[in-house]
Amino acid sequence: MTLRETYNLSVARLVPLYGEHEAKAVVGRLLEDKYGIGKLERITVGSRPFPHETEWNADLERLEAWEPVQYVTGYEQFCGRIFRLSRDTLIPRGETEQLVRTILDGSPRKRILDIGTGSGAIAVTLAAEWKEARVEAWDISPGALATAAANARRNGVGERIRFAERDVLSYEPETDTEAFDLVVSNPPYVLESERARMRANVTDYEPEGALYVPDDDPLLFYRAIARLPLLGRGGELWFEINERFGTETEELLLSSGYRDVRIMKDIHGRERIVRGVR
Repeated sequence: MTLRETYNLSVARLVPLYGEHEAKAVVGRLLEDKYGIGKLERITVGSRPFPHETEWNADLERLEAWEPVQYVTGYEQFCGRIFRLSRDTLIPRGETEQLVRTILDGSPRKRILDIGTGSGAIAVTLAAEWKEARVEAWDISPGALATAAANARRNGVGERIRFAERDVLSYEPETDTEAFDLVVSNPPYVLESERARMRANVTDYEPEGALYVPDDDPLLFYRAIARLPLLGRGGELWFEINERFGTETEELLLSSGYRDVRIMKDIHGRERIVRGVR
């Protein structure tokens, strides 16, 4: 089978699930990210035989089962860097990249904590961009921490990030813990009731513990983090949030002693980022 035939037939197989536009994007991304065949090559030498038919069919079956293409290729790009993924980690998304870029627009910080690090995308990016920063990264999942640590080493910042297994809902810091000057978190914020409206590529594959919160306590993790005495005076707390709870998150921070609380919108015009100052 030629490269052009492989592409066209694969798109046709995925159209019933994804629609034509997304099917083309997914197939194109798989060809480029895993097999090194970009759009230009696909067009100019499309009559060339495609030599990976067996492996390709196995990958296509995974996509037909709604597995995200990022898990099939094994990685995602975030702020210009490659992050390996596992089933223990969420796929980094554009909203989180916007959160990080907004933080980076401010003054460099030297002592940073990332709570719920997942793949390490936030922690690694901040360490890589702010060369003098020392970073801690917490997660409840040993598998996620192993993936994040590997990403830190791969991106040359492994020596400046300390990874620790922590359950922020029960964690009590030691009295002599050095204060951070920036704490950032993209905690679970999807309501259980919202799960039914989500596609299988999320609900069947991404880790539940990193996604969902009870409907009757949507700010569960935000409240737990805000109560911790982690920041020094003038330190900043940054959250990615559920767009439905911007005002409630703002009120939580204000009632917890934070000042200069600000809600920011994402590229889609949805309230997605909240920042408070100690």
